[in-house]
Amino acid sequence: MKPLRHHLDTTLRHAAVAIAFLALALNVSALPTMTATELISRLRMEKIPGEGAWFTVTYNSADRIPAGGLPARYGASRLAGTAIYALITREDFSAMHRLKTDEVWHFYSGDPIELLLLHPDGRDELILLGDDLAAGQRPQFTVPAGVWMGARPQTATPAAYSLFGCTMAPGFDYADYEPGYRTELQKTFPARSALIAELTRTEFITPPAKENPPAAAAVPSPTVFTPADMAAITVAPGVELRELIGRVSHARSTDYSVARFSLAPGKGTGTSYCKIGEEFFLVLSGTGTVVLGDKSTPVGPGSVVVIKPGVRHSLTAAAGEGLDFYAITFPAFSPEDYVRLPD
Repeated sequence: MKPLRHHLDTTLRHAAVAIAFLALALNVSALPTMTATELISRLRMEKIPGEGAWFTVTYNSADRIPAGGLPARYGASRLAGTAIYALITREDFSAMHRLKTDEVWHFYSGDPIELLLLHPDGRDELILLGDDLAAGQRPQFTVPAGVWMGARPQTATPAAYSLFGCTMAPGFDYADYEPGYRTELQKTFPARSALIAELTRTEFITPPAKENPPAAAAVPSPTVFTPADMAAITVAPGVELRELIGRVSHARSTDYSVARFSLAPGKGTGTSYCKIGEEFFLVLSGTGTVVLGDKSTPVGPGSVVVIKPGVRHSLTAAAGEGLDFYAITFPAFSPEDYVRLPD
């Protein structure tokens, strides 16, 4: 009886395993295939300015590398690392561009990716990213810093899309992004002229005419000034700012920026967020309400508001009095990093 029982137990175990694998196969095959539009909505993706692909930030390092710890080409501090989800279609392709940092591409799903690389030494490559290793596709590839790149799904249909990820160390910064212009790239890489044309948009056919930049106002170092020395800018009805330190202000810095905001009674900043910048509001006078995500909190003199990248926020003055505060952004505020949402 014992051998028979052992045989039955073994048979039952094998049957259970077979049933489990069959159930798994049925469940997998029953999973719906999401369209590009559904993925963009599910992952809350936005267009990459200039480049044209879709993306959402999944990781920003809490550590920052000072400018002195980086190669001279950066010129300012950078996050230690960043990561994103990205999605491209034949229409929303990744236009030709290059970065100051190596970028690692990770293929996730969808159609294989045609990744065109144009090297500084005149070489060109067409890398195929995908999960079919037997067909020569690569699930991961690193684009070296300074190499022109552009990408699109291999399949030439309107429904084609490719979902992938990109990681960088040091982290991505818009100051490190350079768009590629069609005529210049075609002149340097004539063998890839046709594909370059398909991976550059009409606004990037020829580079803009170079102008002599206006002479920067001499700013003594060290310098002392007050908000009253700076021109006021009206950014919305009842909302005024004076940029003190930043990329284009009186005291230049790409590491951080400082602005003085004044809100009229009952007026607010509107809802916005920074893609990569961390913001700090230091309330000087008046009272009001700050909204971070879905949470609303009263603020007054001495309140400090810490806003992480990507967090939607707004600040509104109380109806009976105005509100003054300093806004500090790290790294320095850049219009390309700022997203204003409809009220």
